[in-house]
Amino acid sequence: MNDNNELISVIIPVYNVEKYLTDCVDSVTAQTCGNIEIILVDDGSVDSSGFMCDEFALRDSRIRVVHKPNGGLSDARNKGLEYASGEYVVFVDSDDVVDAGMVEYLYTLIKDTGSDIGICDAVHCRPNVKIEYAAETERRIYSPEDAVCEMLYQTSFLVSAGGKIYRREYFDDIKFPLGVLFEDSAVMYKIFAKAKKIAYGNARLYGYMHREGSITTNKFSKRDCDILTICDQIVEYMSDKSAALQRASASYSVVGALRIYLNASPRDEFKPQIDYCVGLIKQKGRQVLFDRRVRRKTKLALLMFFTVRPLMPAVYRHIDRWK
Repeated sequence: MNDNNELISVIIPVYNVEKYLTDCVDSVTAQTCGNIEIILVDDGSVDSSGFMCDEFALRDSRIRVVHKPNGGLSDARNKGLEYASGEYVVFVDSDDVVDAGMVEYLYTLIKDTGSDIGICDAVHCRPNVKIEYAAETERRIYSPEDAVCEMLYQTSFLVSAGGKIYRREYFDDIKFPLGVLFEDSAVMYKIFAKAKKIAYGNARLYGYMHREGSITTNKFSKRDCDILTICDQIVEYMSDKSAALQRASASYSVVGALRIYLNASPRDEFKPQIDYCVGLIKQKGRQVLFDRRVRRKTKLALLMFFTVRPLMPAVYRHIDRWK
């Protein structure tokens, strides 16, 4: 239990999650970390989620509730940041769950290492399947550049905002973008750049739930193509940075293009996006293929793209994108 006076704000955006909200909030109120506030941002829910938030607040004085018109996940997170009083902030999505020791672990991680951002691993969970949290067996300290590279290569930790602790001040001039998917990808590299040191421990403490109807399981739509714009922004941002960051951003953009190419329906509706992805992969794919830091499954996808492209969709159906 942390005995430091520093307050940690846990921000939970809430929208139409009445079936899952109790599990999420219970996992956060059970935290072993003593000095936390919990900010539930009701993003204009039309089910009982908003009422549930108020009920939770009546039972736990650490909980504050903000009701607002629906504006999406990014808008809810930004609103939570406006109300956050803590020196540090942690994000938890309202259909996820966390281990009771996650916040304390993240706080201890940054304090033990003198870091500004702390990262733990996620457990990929399915409903009605026991969650297997796990203790730390490895710890690494990164410079901001090395951490951004690690994130863009997707070799250790996820790009998602969850499972991390940040100095709240880092979000004073950086906001989650409104109305787009992959909002985490749009800001995490900028947040990391503000830190002097970033600590990662491989303890699996954030329960990242995959449910039917969630963003990660929904059928492909034009909103999924938002990742192409975000990748272009990342590549542009890195254009005057180090060669390592440019290589990492190229890898991330090619992976994004592969994802769209393999998931978009070959209907006329998505033809411009597919053509763009094919062009991008042809332009950057060979460079990425010979980058030693690129994941093996990305290299296999690129090899197939350049040699046996018609077979890719059949193979892709058997790939677990979360491993």
